[in-house]
Amino acid sequence: MSKKTDKPRLFLVANRLKPEAEPLFHELRNWLTGRAEIVGTALDAKLDELAHVGAVDFVIVLGGDGSILHAGRALGERQVPLVGVNLGKLGYLADFDPDEFRATFDAITCDCDSISERMMFRVRVRAAGQPEYEDIALNDCVLRVGEPYRTLSLALELNGAPLCKLHGDGVIVATPTGSTAHNMSCGGPLVEPDVDAMILTPRCPHSFTHRPIVLAGSSTLTITLIGDQQPAAAVMDGQSIRRLQKGDSVEISRHESRFQLVRHPDRQPWETLITKLKWGLDIR
Repeated sequence: MSKKTDKPRLFLVANRLKPEAEPLFHELRNWLTGRAEIVGTALDAKLDELAHVGAVDFVIVLGGDGSILHAGRALGERQVPLVGVNLGKLGYLADFDPDEFRATFDAITCDCDSISERMMFRVRVRAAGQPEYEDIALNDCVLRVGEPYRTLSLALELNGAPLCKLHGDGVIVATPTGSTAHNMSCGGPLVEPDVDAMILTPRCPHSFTHRPIVLAGSSTLTITLIGDQQPAAAVMDGQSIRRLQKGDSVEISRHESRFQLVRHPDRQPWETLITKLKWGLDIR
């Protein structure tokens, strides 16, 4: 078991759009004084400074899952462990309420075993006449139809070889972390978050033969828009949008960096799935 002995260096983030965030932000900042070294704070949605901050051990995020994804995306390739203090509705990624955060603070900042390291995607968008656009995805990359909201025609390649053609409303490519998000709502499988895998789930396919599939995490998936007059968009984590036209392609592969999320040390890995999503409960 790996232990940290020095006072932890923290970056404290709060989503000001949530009414309870600002008072809790000031309260926790005072509470952390003497317990940690606060190297930076952000009390709004602008987290650009996270990508440039010096050495930091943890980022404390006061908000919901969207706030955690926003912070993780802002870190880019310099991923550090995120501690989510839930101020949202479900808070699937945010494993702590404010009281639990205080009660477990010493444990989670001293014991590296509480850190869950997860796969994330490198997404490259290639469009004719434009420089290649690169992004990351912690949850998913979704190709979805745009105006006039007709079906999309997509050609999929796996590791450079043709895989299939897909006609429908688009496709979801999810990480295991994102398997419980948009992927699940479209009937995709749930995958344990520490697994390296790529989950491919068609959105309303016009064929009974297209079903969700779990691919190796080392896969490279390339999706090309092949239909005429079918504007579409690639959406990363529901937060970054890149518009697509016929002939544009999106390449999705495993990123070299790992998304790091601190889990509640007193909960089993599947406990959140059961308690928050009611998975496997007998509701007869």
